[in-house]
Amino acid sequence: MYYFDRDILREFREADGRSFCMPNGLGGYCSHSIINSSHRKHYGYLVACLKSPVLRMLLLARINESVKIGNETYDLEAQDYLNELKCGNKYLEEFYYHYIPTYNYQVNGVSIKKRISPMYNSNTVAITYEILSRVDATLFLEPLFNCRDHGGASTKEDLVFSECVKNNVLTLVPDNYPDIKIKFSYSDGSLVLNEDRFTDGLKCFYDIDTGDDSVDHHYKPYKIKIDLKANEVKLIGCVCTIDRLPKTDAFGLIIDYEARIDHLIRQSKLKDSLAVDLVVSADTFICDRESTKLKTILAGLPWFTDWGRDTMIAFTGLTLVTRRFKEAKEILKSFALYEKDGLIPNMFPEDGNEPYYNTVDASLWYFYAVYKYINYTGDYEFIKKEIYPVLKNIIKAYSQSTLFSIGMDSDYLIHAGSDLDQVTWMDVRVNDIVVTPRHGKPCEINALWYNALMIMSILANEFGDDHNYYNDLASKVYKSFNEKFYCEETGCLYDTVDPYDKSIRPNQIWVLSLPFKILHKDKALSVFKVVEKELYNKFGLRSLSPKDPRFKPRYEGKLFDRDMAYHMGTTWGFLIGGYLDSYRYVYADEADVVEKINELVHVFREHLSDGCLNGVAEIFDGNVADRTRGCYTQAWSVGELLRSYFENVLMEK
Repeated sequence: MYYFDRDILREFREADGRSFCMPNGLGGYCSHSIINSSHRKHYGYLVACLKSPVLRMLLLARINESVKIGNETYDLEAQDYLNELKCGNKYLEEFYYHYIPTYNYQVNGVSIKKRISPMYNSNTVAITYEILSRVDATLFLEPLFNCRDHGGASTKEDLVFSECVKNNVLTLVPDNYPDIKIKFSYSDGSLVLNEDRFTDGLKCFYDIDTGDDSVDHHYKPYKIKIDLKANEVKLIGCVCTIDRLPKTDAFGLIIDYEARIDHLIRQSKLKDSLAVDLVVSADTFICDRESTKLKTILAGLPWFTDWGRDTMIAFTGLTLVTRRFKEAKEILKSFALYEKDGLIPNMFPEDGNEPYYNTVDASLWYFYAVYKYINYTGDYEFIKKEIYPVLKNIIKAYSQSTLFSIGMDSDYLIHAGSDLDQVTWMDVRVNDIVVTPRHGKPCEINALWYNALMIMSILANEFGDDHNYYNDLASKVYKSFNEKFYCEETGCLYDTVDPYDKSIRPNQIWVLSLPFKILHKDKALSVFKVVEKELYNKFGLRSLSPKDPRFKPRYEGKLFDRDMAYHMGTTWGFLIGGYLDSYRYVYADEADVVEKINELVHVFREHLSDGCLNGVAEIFDGNVADRTRGCYTQAWSVGELLRSYFENVLMEK
């Protein structure tokens, strides 16, 4: 459980940046700050997904509360506006998050316990209040509505709705989306018309820092007025949805959501507290994909959708360690359906458009995901029937040539990319500026190529095919790699060869961490020590050595500045998985290696209570990894932390 007392909650700036995020299984979510303030434009109690997992819309931003006792009104809202700072967080006694957020307010004899939860597989959210009043009082609930892209910003002129009130249900239909009906039900109280029907410019501090539109407005047509009698306990439930109003009340919806989380924990069979937290965090990213009618993995929240490379790297931790084997099969099948010319999509198609295939590594990481699936499940039958033909196509395409200059050279190594192409995970391009041009033969791509061939040899042998071709080709790749990639000057690997690039980057960590080792063992320790000294940074690895004159120490400022730093020093959380695997590999003979890895993993406890609670961020600054940057929780960051913890520590206990 993540717990915050009044001392933290009353420090507005410190508390404003901490948040929670709960998925609805469709690609939508419920996310807000621990003081109920709009730190980001993406925050909302109901962020619906109109076409899984895309088209996310903010519909219910939040509910503000106020209490009237006698002639005095106490406003519980915490928000920085253009012309006013409201500090209702001073009434917030405690906040805790045990996979469901709970706010406890105390106002002169009135105790308010507020909880929020989405409804799984529905664009619905429930908000409950448990109130004990020692005095006669009146509670006002003021819902803030919107209907915009979840990353956008609204003006008052954008917020035009038609309204209908019937049987304690307020229905709003936005002019700009007439097919959407926002239904808001309340179990008690009466509606009071607001004279001012709009918020007056909320300042979103995260968006100020990024140079994005940072002032937002919401629609607040009514307050719900609820009379409180002295020494009376009152239970109030609110439900907001664009689907049918559920038959279950708000309290029941929260119980159902908690029961589902309990089921996921039991299903995982994990008992370790950190692993259990990460099992719940993993659920944030697994959702439906409407175009395939199968499951997929969101790369990160609040803004990313599903990407091939990220999915395959996150796959093991999110679906296999958690024992969600049905979802694992669906995800492998989803991407297999869209294989083309040996390439797995980087991004899925929408509205009948072609997928984006601009990635050299997604297809190779796909082999890794398949191999892990077999190791965890032993389900060769599914792989043979649904996946094996796709794997054959990939090997054939890569051993010849395919799109984006991807193909095998005369030395049996894979080359990729040219001109403005960015086909590895270091893929930022700003107009015609290719920030990290890794054209040629990247080190991790060829380590993945070797692993793909070794995995294919195993499968071919299992399925009665000739596996000698794959073995022979793998041997040739191994020989060429060891002849070309080790750099005596740096004591580690070239980032690319043909052309040679001796930049010290983290891509070489996968050479040591992948199941089939392509580098001579006598070079492994030297490589690891360079990575450890130059790149390790508490919550991940830097994308470039600080000794490099191009190194960018902080990921901040406007989009251009951030793009120029993204892979030029910024620390990436997901790289911790390969780092811990490599640590285990090079120090395998040390008696305390498992305990040391355990210590490195538990450093993340600090981070899990910062930023997005129980989430692992996409990135951190390159100098000191002390602040959440980018997506506040990222699939491959969570997945790789959980996978490496499970495989390197928990399986050894």
